[in-house]
Amino acid sequence: MNIISLIDNYQGNERLKAEHGLCLYIETAHHKILFDTGQSNLFIENAKKMNIDLSEVDTVVISHAHNDHIGGLIHFLEINQKAKIYLKREIFEYQYYSIKKETKHFIGFPVQLLEHKNRFEFVESACYILGNQIFITKIDLHYAKPKGNKRLFKEKNNILTEDNFAHEQIFVMKSKGELTVFGGCAHNGILNVLSTVTRFLPAEKITNVIGGFHMIDPNKITRTETDKELQFIGRELLRIAPEARFYTGHCTGTHSLKILAEVMGNKIQKLETGLQIID
Repeated sequence: MNIISLIDNYQGNERLKAEHGLCLYIETAHHKILFDTGQSNLFIENAKKMNIDLSEVDTVVISHAHNDHIGGLIHFLEINQKAKIYLKREIFEYQYYSIKKETKHFIGFPVQLLEHKNRFEFVESACYILGNQIFITKIDLHYAKPKGNKRLFKEKNNILTEDNFAHEQIFVMKSKGELTVFGGCAHNGILNVLSTVTRFLPAEKITNVIGGFHMIDPNKITRTETDKELQFIGRELLRIAPEARFYTGHCTGTHSLKILAEVMGNKIQKLETGLQIID
């Protein structure tokens, strides 16, 4: 399995452009997959520079409803006529906003996507297994969710409520009897993500965990995890998935990554645009 980061906040290759978002290209012997699509068509431009033909992608997985993960999907549908799009139905039941300093910012899906519902495969079961692809939609909540969620909301019929992230799913790839877990932003908490995977797949070994952990750096707008809390998360990640390597960027801040690395050492690595992971 070959995994290439087409979009991340961090620019790891001077030939490629970065943006606030996430898009991963996954190639196996039988499938070409996109996990999320960033917020624009920039992942398509980066793919061209890396000689990746996105018209051959057969599967797209959308982790959740925010535009930095689903925004580029409308551009993908213009260049690819065959891929099935796996996502949760709850994505389209609301629109999504962040509130910063009492100002409301739209962060939801492009409404034009509603014209393409014939391309969508809504994942309904708690754990849907399709060959070596596993979609988990019911996430356990034994651990605290990220504190940065507190400024994120959903809206329906002009009523704004705190987002509970029912629209988020976990994607898992099984290769050679081992698991690679893709977490998007892990708004439900990366510890909850991994503990859920181990509950549904208790006999399997997790060897890679890839995605944003939504551990934003300290700021004046919202509460964030303390260093002590980050250290606890790092220790628990090692306990739950002791043989895994962790790759995180996007919504994991540089300070948070630094504190995690103090606990996890070389088990954790910065995810950057252009990074290639061969499993």
